[in-house]
Amino acid sequence: MLKVITLVLSTVLFSGLTHACDKPVAPLLPDASTAVTAQMVKAKNQVKAYMSSAEAYLECASDAAAHNEMIDNMKQVADAFNSAVRAYKDRMTNA
Repeated sequence: MLKVITLVLSTVLFSGLTHACDKPVAPLLPDASTAVTAQMVKAKNQVKAYMSSAEAYLECASDAAAHNEMIDNMKQVADAFNSAVRAYKDRMTNA
């Protein structure tokens, strides 16, 4: 019985670690020139989820190149989202 419990626990833990080591895919951001508030909120939530997944990926990235690439991707997503938010806010202010 103890062997079965140990096997189940190790399988669950291993599958969780494997999932964390999957490189996350960056979300598609809406076009700020036509986006509505709901789309911007959805994008914000997707970016937050992406960043959390990316941080988990960094914890188990096996080499420096993979780690650095993920950091670069995270920065690109953050910069793109921040630019979209600024453009959206400018559009809403001038509407």
